[in-house]
Amino acid sequence: MADNYVENHYNDYLKAKAKKEAARRHRQHQYLEAYRKRLAQKKKEQDVGEENQR
Repeated sequence: MADNYVENHYNDYLKAKAKKEAARRHRQHQYLEAYRKRLAQKKKEQDVGEENQR
């Protein structure tokens, strides 16, 4: 029984660890997408500004 207890706790630990890692990756992906959108918007505004100066 002790072996099963330890194995169950270790499996629970691994599941929690994987869930935490997935959440971290999801947050990073969301941040990266938001950064790409901000960059594209900034570039678009910059291009429009250059056209108005001509």
